[in-house]
Amino acid sequence: MTTQTHPSALSALSLSVLLAMSTQAYANDGEPADTQSTTPTVVLEGDQIILERTAPTQVGQAVVSRDTLDAQNIQDAKDLVRYNTEVDVADVGRYGNKGFAIRGVDGNRVAMNIDGVPLPDVESNEIFSPYGYMYEGRFSPDLELMDSVRITAGADSLTSGSGAVGGSVAYLTKEPSDILQGDDTAGGYAKIGYNSKNSEKQIATGLAFDHGRAQGLLNYSYKEGSETKNHAMRRADYARVNPEYLFSEEEMPSAYDTASLIYPNPMSFDKESVLAKLYFLPTDEHRLGVHGMYQRTENDINVESTNSTGSRTGNTTRRAHDVEELKSYGANYRYQPDNSSALDTLSVDYTHSDVLGLADTWVYRREFTCSDPSISSWMCEYRGKEMVLNKDNVTLSNREYRPTQTVTDQVSLSLKSVPFDFGKFGEHKLSLDAKYAKHDYTSSATYLSNSSYIKDHLSYAFPDADKTNYSITLTDSVRLNDRLRALAGLRYDNFTYSPYFQNDVNGLSETTRNNDVCNNSSNTTIYCQLYRSGNGLAQSKFHHLTWNTGFDYEVIADKLDARYKIGTGFLAPTVSQIYSNFEGMGIRQVPNYALKPEKSLNQELELKWTVNDDVALTASGYLTQYDDFIHTRFWQGNTNGCDSRSTCLQSTNLDTAKIYGVRLGAKADLSNWLNTKGRLSVSADYHTARDSAKVTLDDGSVATINTLASVPATLIVGADYISPNEDWSLHARVRGIAAKKAKDTKSVEVAEIKETVTTTCTGGFYECYYGGYNYDSATGSYTKTATAVTGYDEYVDTYKYADKSKGAMVVDIYGTKKFGQNKQFIVNAGVYNLTNTKYIPWETLRMFNTTNTNQMVGADGYGFARYTAPGRNFGISATYQF
Repeated sequence: MTTQTHPSALSALSLSVLLAMSTQAYANDGEPADTQSTTPTVVLEGDQIILERTAPTQVGQAVVSRDTLDAQNIQDAKDLVRYNTEVDVADVGRYGNKGFAIRGVDGNRVAMNIDGVPLPDVESNEIFSPYGYMYEGRFSPDLELMDSVRITAGADSLTSGSGAVGGSVAYLTKEPSDILQGDDTAGGYAKIGYNSKNSEKQIATGLAFDHGRAQGLLNYSYKEGSETKNHAMRRADYARVNPEYLFSEEEMPSAYDTASLIYPNPMSFDKESVLAKLYFLPTDEHRLGVHGMYQRTENDINVESTNSTGSRTGNTTRRAHDVEELKSYGANYRYQPDNSSALDTLSVDYTHSDVLGLADTWVYRREFTCSDPSISSWMCEYRGKEMVLNKDNVTLSNREYRPTQTVTDQVSLSLKSVPFDFGKFGEHKLSLDAKYAKHDYTSSATYLSNSSYIKDHLSYAFPDADKTNYSITLTDSVRLNDRLRALAGLRYDNFTYSPYFQNDVNGLSETTRNNDVCNNSSNTTIYCQLYRSGNGLAQSKFHHLTWNTGFDYEVIADKLDARYKIGTGFLAPTVSQIYSNFEGMGIRQVPNYALKPEKSLNQELELKWTVNDDVALTASGYLTQYDDFIHTRFWQGNTNGCDSRSTCLQSTNLDTAKIYGVRLGAKADLSNWLNTKGRLSVSADYHTARDSAKVTLDDGSVATINTLASVPATLIVGADYISPNEDWSLHARVRGIAAKKAKDTKSVEVAEIKETVTTTCTGGFYECYYGGYNYDSATGSYTKTATAVTGYDEYVDTYKYADKSKGAMVVDIYGTKKFGQNKQFIVNAGVYNLTNTKYIPWETLRMFNTTNTNQMVGADGYGFARYTAPGRNFGISATYQF
């Protein structure tokens, strides 16, 4: 594979400013802010972690450090939240995941960013999603390039902007100091690793230098592997990805139901990532920097299980050659005056980011013959014989080439003040952040033919859009006294969407296609009427105000701390929600240019009781309320542009929801009690939540359902031992995951309304006879009775697969061993699901609530086996630091 490197810039400056500010506001050790250590120690899930950069300690936040990423062999998003009781990952089958699920919501409702630059939202079209041909994943950064990941539960739009209605996940890339050891001016590392759950092999290397006036780093990572295995842990075989591969009856028990496949879709992937940063410091006060990031993942997948109209021995088969790619570059400037009476830090950052998600489906034709040459192929299986694939005659028919791309240019300005002392009104540190971002979103669907009889053509013309967003954020970090600190912030966001159509999609024009379709007065569809009048691509504008405040109060000195926060979040509508315009097959999508952002209000209170120097107990509760959730409304009849022959769809702001939960924690250092030579500690973390949502049904009534995205009750018990000279450590985690209760899985179901109609033939004998009418001797007339679908009815019912949710206990053991005089050779290893527990994770099971060929099971239930969690598996890595 050819290595491609592109400059990228994902600056950490503005994010770092906010993190430093929030630490001052929420430091929980009771000491004055100016006396705290510059290298804070935090305890996360039982692990004591020394952070090189300031970590946030707000209520509901957790930071996964570089040490934890290495020690726990964290390779992907699921590993990242493995020991977080409030967070899981939202699966979407073929495209990996659509982000994280936090506080009862998932997907776009959880913001994601890299160094403060937002990752694109998932664009989902109600019409095309069920067929699985459109890319609907969210970009997953390579964790090898990250220094830490901050996970915030609860509304976080003050910091993360649009999307943080339920929470946020912020990735922070490495800096030169994260690779260098101690006071070294140059150094690096080399790493190899393997994970059995997906046969992933990894190599990585990093180099860094710090010569005072110049600093820099270069970090490279390469990974290759297979599909993530299910409980069977079947050995990967890349031959299964080839179009000539034919599933056996053991693999796909139902010959005429491809979704009966009992193993995960065979897959081969490779991922290449590069991070580069260079800083120049002309003086102690000024720093100039450039940096770049490049990541490309290629996934080759056997997606035969999604061929809903095919069969195990059908004449067509499908393979996916999907791509995820990020190219980013930029520059930044930081000014830190030595003796300013007002300004502490000024930073300016420019970032250009290009994120591509490509769904590339290859459709092959294949031929079969009967194992008994005397029997025709169409009678072969009926006669009990086996169909034999002619592997030499598997040919490419066509490709469904559907890229989704978002190009972002973002400029940010951050100002941070020195502390201002207002006497009895406390010490205040102000922060002002301003951002301007332009996002160019495009999506297309091209039919690429491999036949001379069929030309390449655009299957559909999706509206694209230039989205501009500017925001201003003002925060005040207050230290009223040694026991009381507070934080308050206000943010304003403004959005403008300007839709358009592309004129060059693989040499084809979406505008031309629209002209061909709509410049015909007989075409009376809603969109074409708007298109001909020049109103088919109206601008959409909206704005939103976000606020956040909280306090940290030491109720009893050195014993009881109380922390409270209240804040808001919002999510801007997607392009597809506003402008979707498909018409055909009796369905009409109606654009909604007046769609508003979704909103949330989060409140959380945490109490921490320090029993003594070795034992601490925590208890927290939260309530999050959601409003103006975007809901797809269906209707029929001659209203709002619909007609009696069509079913119309439109995204509208209708739904509300709420979730409330409790989290209990305990941490104890047993070293003194047991007189151990090293450090022995134990921990426990329990979380449970309840949720409900109000949904307006299509008949106007309001129903109460569940969001399905809330995490089942979970208890994690941990034990950790670190040797006296810290050259080895051993950790154990036991996760008790409760089954999702059926009463907590209410959802909206749709049933067809059928009507039996008897008609009498009024024509002649031949017309009646060949028209399927039956002669009624009693009346002497010809009649026929038929059942017709005359509509549909929405109703609330328990999620049909809720009974598949089972409680599980999962045991993991992992550890670290350091060798060498300077402990420069490090081995991290772990065994996960040690007891080989078989279960289907709720985050996987709940995805079946959305109709999509990428997440289907056979009618006989065989397909559920392919969604079980990996069985007993291991991960190991070896790192040499120099």
